[in-house]
Amino acid sequence: MSYYNLGELGFPEDTPLGRLDYDRMLRDKMARAREKMRQYGLGSIVCMTDVNVGYVTNIPPIFPAAGAIGGNRYALFPIEGEPVGFEECNTAFVLKHALPNIRVEYSIPGSGGPHLASAKEAQEYLTREWAEQIASILREYKLDKEKVGIDVNSPPLIETLKNAGLDVTVDGAKALLEARMIKTPVELQCIRALATIIDRIFATLAKNLRAGVTEKEIFAKCVAYAIEQGITPYGGFIVSGQHTWPKDNSRPFSGRRIRPGEVVYADFFNFSFNGYKSCYYRTFVVGKASKELRETNERVYNWLKEAEKKVKPGNMTKDVVESWPDEAYLWSEKPPYIRTERDNLSTFWMNMGHGSGLGLYEPPFFWRPVALKWPQRIEANMAIALETLDCTPDGKAGVRIEDMIIVTESGHEVISKWPAEEVTEVPLF
Repeated sequence: MSYYNLGELGFPEDTPLGRLDYDRMLRDKMARAREKMRQYGLGSIVCMTDVNVGYVTNIPPIFPAAGAIGGNRYALFPIEGEPVGFEECNTAFVLKHALPNIRVEYSIPGSGGPHLASAKEAQEYLTREWAEQIASILREYKLDKEKVGIDVNSPPLIETLKNAGLDVTVDGAKALLEARMIKTPVELQCIRALATIIDRIFATLAKNLRAGVTEKEIFAKCVAYAIEQGITPYGGFIVSGQHTWPKDNSRPFSGRRIRPGEVVYADFFNFSFNGYKSCYYRTFVVGKASKELRETNERVYNWLKEAEKKVKPGNMTKDVVESWPDEAYLWSEKPPYIRTERDNLSTFWMNMGHGSGLGLYEPPFFWRPVALKWPQRIEANMAIALETLDCTPDGKAGVRIEDMIIVTESGHEVISKWPAEEVTEVPLF
């Protein structure tokens, strides 16, 4: 699969997405996964989650609706030999011809939608057959006596694998999460290219955001552009007016019409190329920004840039977040009213940061209530996102800024290029 699907995506070879060496990507990811497997004493890993299936096989991510079904896609990754991807028969038939570097087999729904919707006796039968399928391939690979990792803590699946004679541990999840934390060169290429496309999505937003349009009109145009560029939107928000503080996370967009002078911010998170996820915020205003809004943006921007100065190999997440104000200091007397230690534990989507890759949230996690006490180490070739936010003094509007960042050998590179030093002002009409 040297250059899988590029013709369908329509990227010329001289563009950032035009020459992705998928063969190298798979080799590099397998090497990282096997390094972690040796640390955990694993002979193989059964992958039931889409992100880990993609990591060890290069099978393209399942489309969002089918991803929610579960059970019809999984993989077996051996310490030596070809990875095995399991798919329903139609997809498997196609992938057998498209993916020469892995073995593709027909899947048995031992869990997930088709499994759970069947009769109880059928469920038991399907899970047994699924486990025997895994065991038979491990016997073929002469790995059936080695420890088998699994990446989900599912008692029925684990018990059935044990009944098939396998020594099973949930350390498979830890091994692959740790492997995914440091990105390979081609993974970083995907993430850089994704940030470039999100830049243009913000340009699409700025071009179409005007007084009187609705949140959903804007979101639809942004999503349409993303899809045209080969990006799959798994998430995202367009939030306006009073819903910007506290941010209304109960809906990604609405039919609300945006008024002159109102703040709008967009979060293009979980927009995906080849499974790699974005997380990228910017704030806009329809018309001229008020003095209060400009000052709030300056404060939030400075918090972000001070934190980014500490992003370099060898530093800890504590070093990054310790310059941020305490949550109770910021919001004890205004929404969302953070007043107790327990309230503080709910602020994980406020001033924060996280690793990103095939999963939207990968290690390390930058969050004051945890990182100050239990910091994580920052290493080269991590891909992370950092976000800062606050509200205007009257509490009627919020400002949020988030950057996508790659940790380099000597420091870091901000790959999200849409301007953030000032709120983006768009014309009224």
